[in-house]
Amino acid sequence: MYVDMHSHVIWDVDDGAERREETLRMLREASADGIGAIICTPHMTPGVYSFPEEKFQAHFLEAQNMAWREQLPLALFPGAEVLYTDHVPRLLREGRIPTLASSSYVLVEFSPTDEWSHIYDALKAVSSTGYRPVIAHMERYPAIRTLEQVRNLKTSFQARVQINARSLLRKQPLFRRHFFNALFTENLVDFVATDTHALPGRETCMKQGMQALRERFGDTICSRIQMNAEELIRR
Repeated sequence: MYVDMHSHVIWDVDDGAERREETLRMLREASADGIGAIICTPHMTPGVYSFPEEKFQAHFLEAQNMAWREQLPLALFPGAEVLYTDHVPRLLREGRIPTLASSSYVLVEFSPTDEWSHIYDALKAVSSTGYRPVIAHMERYPAIRTLEQVRNLKTSFQARVQINARSLLRKQPLFRRHFFNALFTENLVDFVATDTHALPGRETCMKQGMQALRERFGDTICSRIQMNAEELIRR
């Protein structure tokens, strides 16, 4: 069974599921896709948009009950996908940003237009709080374009790298293809997740993505990435 550590399955808290019925459908689809655990990661933009924390908690508990009533072999854990702002370090220190399954890892997102200096300084600031940043869908950021940059972030700030499963099913642009493949062959990718939303084209595809990962990069890399996700929910 797979662990999906990046999912927008909880309804009416962000641009993921809009209705309770969509959450139920997504839970069924996740289970059918071989997923046994989901870390629910709604979008947060601290200091810019107010996050509906009480609603998230209520809907998260109801989603857990849905899975139980449906007899789905599916465990749910809380988390968040945090768009970095200057408020993030303080709120992390105050314990006001959910980490991945209550671990020491926090999922951090950037804008595709952010420059390298902003990403570097942001991860440095997150690391200074004692938490370890996980870079959400790193393949989306043109500013990160060399293996040396990635190694620098991982060595300096204990950063981890998450790639979307769907990216393994798409042909990467020619100018990014070598970099994308080398991330895996150089063991620089730590997590593969669905980043699933309720919209068509953003459904769960973990099984296909992991099969593609295994076929292209081998069992050892695939197993290591699976184990990394499993360790998140054991903490």
